[in-house]
Amino acid sequence: MGVGVLLALVPWLKTIFGFPTFYLIFLYFTYFWIAQASSWNMLSGYSGYFSFGQGAFFGLGVYTMATLIDKYEVNFLAALPVGGILAALLGLGIGWVVFRLRLLKGELFALLTLAVDFVLAAVVRNSDAIDGGFGVRLGSVKPPAFLGDFSTMMYTLGLLIALITVFASYLIYHSRFGLGLFAIRDDEAVAEGLGVPTFRYKMAIFALSCFFIGLSGALHALQIGYITVEGIFSLRLPLFVILMSILGGRQHWLGPVIGAVVIFTLTDTFSKASVDYLNQIIIGSFLIIMILFLRDGIYERLKQRLWSSLAVLVISAAALILAGLEGRLISQLAYAMLITVAFLLLSDRLYRKLISPFHLLHPKKQARVGDV
Repeated sequence: MGVGVLLALVPWLKTIFGFPTFYLIFLYFTYFWIAQASSWNMLSGYSGYFSFGQGAFFGLGVYTMATLIDKYEVNFLAALPVGGILAALLGLGIGWVVFRLRLLKGELFALLTLAVDFVLAAVVRNSDAIDGGFGVRLGSVKPPAFLGDFSTMMYTLGLLIALITVFASYLIYHSRFGLGLFAIRDDEAVAEGLGVPTFRYKMAIFALSCFFIGLSGALHALQIGYITVEGIFSLRLPLFVILMSILGGRQHWLGPVIGAVVIFTLTDTFSKASVDYLNQIIIGSFLIIMILFLRDGIYERLKQRLWSSLAVLVISAAALILAGLEGRLISQLAYAMLITVAFLLLSDRLYRKLISPFHLLHPKKQARVGDV
């Protein structure tokens, strides 16, 4: 909550110090990916039901906002929650069928959710009332006076949705509901035998996950402007969200937040540097390394090496800034993050060797006979 309050002051600081609007846009996209990754992790990370259907619920939120504004001239603030509600209702409909059939688990559940993405894309493309294959172009949306200009409005609403999503994920993680989901993930038959209402829990978490996916997607429609089926119902979004959660750690509510910040900052840096091919190389390498060597994500390592990791991040960023390498501040932070992630991937044995000289600077006080 404290971090949220501080981040809410950024537009105010922009008016004082006059830094470019680009930073508000960059932070909005960061919040968007945090909300998407955290919402996916509620279902797939907590309950173990691996979903590839992120694009379907995201697309439903996007097209709900676009249709209500373009066809019916509904106020965007009123249309915003409708995108989340419709996505949740779609999730409940799918869950009511799937979760009653116990055979649809694992890879079968993943393929079914992926099929929903394709089916929904075909419906939208062939429906003249929604898209009709020509796309939807949103006109300029006039922000209310209390939200400032368009960039400030998107920043504020994006931050609010990200905070609500992460806070919901945090509450679930620390609740009896969350314990039931973790039991389902570990062994659903045993969890049911111990009294966990598995069907009800799975329906609830599926609906919550879809609601936040659709809500974030509805807001993102305003940022996109021109909406097409090919751009919305693509595999890029679910793959990025899965990678963010795996990189950060699916076992904890903070994992997807860390993964989203790292992955989006790196992809933005490489795309601005006109070396998009490095995106696929580095992100693909991350995925391979995480699967082979660090399946629990970097959160657990970060927790164990918190102060040394912060020192590596600060020293790396300061060195890049002082050296004047990669002119943009975000680029310098991205390379500092990359160095820090590499540091976290070091094995425990190599890590102990690296930090052993620093322990010698502060030798522990020897125990006396009386103390023993």
